Amino acid sequence: MKRFLTLLILIAFVSAAIAANIFTEVKASPGTNRVTLSWLTKTEDGVSKFVILRSNDDASYVELDRISPKGPGSRYEYVDTNVIFKGVSPLYYKIRAVGSNDKFIDESSLFVLPNVNSIFRTWGTIKAMFR
Repeated sequence: MKRFLTLLILIAFVSAAIAANIFTEVKASPGTNRVTLSWLTKTEDGVSKFVILRSNDDASYVELDRISPKGPGSRYEYVDTNVIFKGVSPLYYKIRAVGSNDKFIDESSLFVLPNVNSIFRTWGTIKAMFR
């Protein structure tokens, strides 16, 4: 498990390094029944909003929120508290920089295993037995 978490952190840093021009640091941190996304921008030229997306399968994404830009060099944070009943499979996130007229500028992708507490994990197991 520790090796897997190290791999997740490495992927987050590689993802941040590959991102075009907007993001300098992007990470996803699992917590108890939540995932905290944070990012730092290098530049925000032409950015009108940041769109936060989540997926259970890395194919179909759902928009969670839109965040207004604060300016170059700003640190942002978004806490996804709606992971309680998502199970223990990986969650995939995208932080998308969008310009005027909803024009795509840049995107950073992440995935994380949420830290679902044992009470909810047990409840999910009990429910699954009766399906």
